[in-house]
Amino acid sequence: MTEDWPAVATPGTVPKARHADLAEGGAGSLDDELWTARPALTVIRDYARARRAAPWAVLGVALARLGCAVPPFVVLPKLVGGHGSLNLFVGLIGPPGAGKGAAQRAGADVLDVGHVEAAGVGSGEGLAHLYARRTKEGLDRHATAMLLDVAEVDTLAAVADRRGATLLPELRRAWSGEALGFSYADPNKRLPIAAHSYRLTMIVGIQPARATGLFNDADGGTPQRFLWVPATDPDAPEQPPPEPKSLTWKAPTWPMADMEGRVVLDVCDEARQAIDAARLATLRGKGAALDAHAPLARLKVAAVLGLLDERTGVSAEDWRLAGIIAAKSDQTREGVVAAMNRQAREQNRRRGELDGERQVVANARIEEDAIRRVCRFIKRKLTEAGGEMEHTPLRKALPSRDRHYFDLSVVRLCDAGQVKVDDIDGCARRYRLTEVRP
Repeated sequence: MTEDWPAVATPGTVPKARHADLAEGGAGSLDDELWTARPALTVIRDYARARRAAPWAVLGVALARLGCAVPPFVVLPKLVGGHGSLNLFVGLIGPPGAGKGAAQRAGADVLDVGHVEAAGVGSGEGLAHLYARRTKEGLDRHATAMLLDVAEVDTLAAVADRRGATLLPELRRAWSGEALGFSYADPNKRLPIAAHSYRLTMIVGIQPARATGLFNDADGGTPQRFLWVPATDPDAPEQPPPEPKSLTWKAPTWPMADMEGRVVLDVCDEARQAIDAARLATLRGKGAALDAHAPLARLKVAAVLGLLDERTGVSAEDWRLAGIIAAKSDQTREGVVAAMNRQAREQNRRRGELDGERQVVANARIEEDAIRRVCRFIKRKLTEAGGEMEHTPLRKALPSRDRHYFDLSVVRLCDAGQVKVDDIDGCARRYRLTEVRP
């Protein structure tokens, strides 16, 4: 864990530096504003609660599935560098048994986007294989869209920890819609997947205390690319509401494609200005590391919200609602960081206790070895002196390092009946061997 992670936000606050355009008020008021802003969002909240799932997690699942249903030729404008992708990563955050699986099922049921092809996570090289394979006839593109379903973040971390693993770098490229595939020397092994020719979304179940593997890649930018949503619902009603009718999404009529064959979504001035300002701050070396991709992540969500409304573009309201979702994501992510920090402190405490116990055992062993050594020395010296010696010469005969153990060793020998102590005129002692053998 690194020490430059952001401080944990106070519950109920919105990080204003990242979402300064949001109105003043606590997270609760912003939550209410989101769920009541549009009929579809209200349905998602009520459907989640009717199924006893967390509304935020169900929303995250629905957005990831909808994003997967959008053709890959639909892109965001070239606001920073090249075109932006709608590829979206969602983390469902909660302790064991919080209901991440329930959110997955409710999210799939509340919004019908048609068939969504799903797969588990494998190696970085395997991402290209999700979309293409080599046949005798050449390169066969058998898929254009895929939803990666990762039930536990441990799976993602385990694959990423393999020696020479390329999974996380390839996932980062996929999030940006960049080209996939590796340049093997043998052209028959190459699976080149061109930029923005595929759609990839991912849903990962994350237990807060087990997210360390993901945050270890913060320098690479992996956790920054996630939308973090809670799989718990503190405001869940005592009685579930009636289940509303689910939603059916119909793809809008796409605008005319550009010369590259891509449909570029229109983006409102508010979003353009905010993204440009954030990019300028980054170029000048300002901003937190964990927020490097926040503007683009928010824009992706805004675009999918517009598409949920069956529109092809990002309106000012889409951008604002996406800001509420982004603020929730920030708050959830910071809660994960706080949980990891607590876990690290507890582990350090336990490690310190174990180290202390090990040191006590080690010290006891050192003392025992020393006492045994001094006992042997005393018996040898007494034997050499004819069976008895006075205290002062016997003690001074010991090496200085062992004199500290003289009294303890004498007690040990007396208890064993191997040495007796005689007083001389009440002010001196004489030690003599007995006939008892060790």
